[in-house]
Amino acid sequence: MTVELAVAMAMFVGLVAYAVFGGADFGSGFYDLTAGGDRRGAELRTEIDHSIGPVGRPTTSG
Repeated sequence: MTVELAVAMAMFVGLVAYAVFGGADFGSGFYDLTAGGDRRGAELRTEIDHSIGPVGRPTTSG
């Protein structure tokens, strides 16, 4: 197997996984999982919650 083929296969697998999971990003879930116990991971979990919070204000119709 050539390097080009291995890279192409890795890209294809990544694209298929992205499509299957609907473009979901599980990056912050990994950090939350590995943050540690309640006390040790509290600061990191607060940062994670802040970073994935809403980007803009919600719009209302009416």
